[in-house]
Amino acid sequence: MKLSLKLHRGKPDLPVVVLIHGLGMNNYFWVDPEKCFVLGGLAPLTIFLADRLDSVGNTISFGSVDPQIQGLWSCLKTCGFSLASWTQSQPLGPIQYAIDELKATLDRVRKTWPNKAIYIIGHSRGGLIARRFLLEENAGDIVGLVTICSPHSGTGMAKFSRYLKPAGILVEKIIPRKSKVTLTKALNRLSTFLQSPAIAELEPESEFIVSIQKKLSGKLRKLSFGGTSPALFQIIARLPSGNHKVVKFPDLLARALPAGHLPRELTPGLGDALVSAESAELAGSRHYNFPDNHVKAAYDNKIHDIILDFVSERLRAGKEY
Repeated sequence: MKLSLKLHRGKPDLPVVVLIHGLGMNNYFWVDPEKCFVLGGLAPLTIFLADRLDSVGNTISFGSVDPQIQGLWSCLKTCGFSLASWTQSQPLGPIQYAIDELKATLDRVRKTWPNKAIYIIGHSRGGLIARRFLLEENAGDIVGLVTICSPHSGTGMAKFSRYLKPAGILVEKIIPRKSKVTLTKALNRLSTFLQSPAIAELEPESEFIVSIQKKLSGKLRKLSFGGTSPALFQIIARLPSGNHKVVKFPDLLARALPAGHLPRELTPGLGDALVSAESAELAGSRHYNFPDNHVKAAYDNKIHDIILDFVSERLRAGKEY
């Protein structure tokens, strides 16, 4: 199996960390967010990380990203960990393809670093890929699993794709006419993405979600994170008056939904826009919720610190890797 695999050799006294990206993304999610596109190439990852006004002065924009932001790869690399990650060949395909690629990745890791302990970190569907693999394989050298915003109980967001088009109508009044065609195309592509077979696997009652509800080994150390801010992205329009108007998703979607139908994934304090904080909790894990959206959780420095502490715990306890 040919993999688009990236390896980094760290300090010999530290474990290996394998990073798995989520649905519709690529390896740049961990390595270089500026080069990563999400939702099957629909949009640059950075629009989900933007949280401030840009200084360019465009008529319409998604804002700008903190220039100090860094992916988990850079954080772990700086601390001396050996690393491995790959770009899934079918990031929108059935999850079994990614599970097979994880097996091949681990084979390469074991040949490169024999007899080393391994931690796996997965974002979104990446955490489920690891979970299914660990249920199927007796991998004693894998000592820990970390999941970030992974829908362990599934996500119901696919059911709400039909509301994307009416939601788009709500922002037409604040954006220039020439931008409306772009918005419509983007919403259509997002709707198609949400109705793909890969998304169907993540529905709460799907065969796949039911299959992973078995308990993982009690020897495996487990850590999970959920997000509680459904503000996935913002649209900033500069008005002729010189003022600006900011509309955040899912605010525009919430207005298009019938009263009382806002799902937990889109409810402030309960979800990250794509996964509910409840579903993100891995059974038997040490779990934390942070006020982040689905993407930004993977770039939260506080979450990085907890992960670094988690993968270093055995070392501080004087146990061999």
